[in-house]
Amino acid sequence: MNTVMIGDHMAGPSFFLRPVLFLLFLVWLIATAIIALRGDDVDKPNRVAQFYGYTVCLVALVIGLMSLSAILDNLFQRANPLQSDLAFGVQLTSFEGYKASVVRESMFPRTPQSPPDTTSEATLRKRYDALVADRITATRYETSKALTTSCAFLIIAIVLFGTHWRWVRRVANTPAAV
Repeated sequence: MNTVMIGDHMAGPSFFLRPVLFLLFLVWLIATAIIALRGDDVDKPNRVAQFYGYTVCLVALVIGLMSLSAILDNLFQRANPLQSDLAFGVQLTSFEGYKASVVRESMFPRTPQSPPDTTSEATLRKRYDALVADRITATRYETSKALTTSCAFLIIAIVLFGTHWRWVRRVANTPAAV
């Protein structure tokens, strides 16, 4: 997941998406108020029904795009499970990187009286292999769960968009009742 530092907090894509969704909601609310106050003429089709249909299509489109973004992100994470999004911590992309990150971590002991790390190369290799296996397993689980959820939302968004788009087109082409 791509994150940006804002002050002392990490901000992901949902942080930036909230204001956009809020603005879309305000536009929708204002448009609904205008349509409701304006009313329907006898010679025009039902505008509220059209507005509802177009709103559902818009929401389905936004959900579909967000689902596609999540699917792509999770596919990249699943293809490269050892790539870390974290700037600090143990690096698992290679054994040499792991050793360097262990040395870096040992330079800043958690307690002032902690003894220096004198772990052998073989023990470090075993720890590295165990951490790699754990990271791969955890990444597979997380990405499988996220891919399943995102694909389900994408399918629902496609069905909602398709059915409402056809329905709105039919309502728009219906002659007015006399």
